[in-house]
Amino acid sequence: MDLAGTAALVTGSATGIGRATALALARRGCQVVVNYTRSEAEARATAREVEALGARALLHRADVADDAGARAMVAAA
Repeated sequence: MDLAGTAALVTGSATGIGRATALALARRGCQVVVNYTRSEAEARATAREVEALGARALLHRADVADDAGARAMVAAA
């Protein structure tokens, strides 16, 4: 599936399943918002890998349990 021209906001994308999802979307041409709460170094590494795959990455720290933080992240995206 070609996702060129689309964007995805992947919560918890610094590590684990979120990271794998962000990279899979990037491989298909999707731009990715890399969200993290605590794992900044890992999130930066994920963003670099997204960009190495030819996709744009936006790094954004937000706790999705916080309504204002989640809304700010969506607005930034």
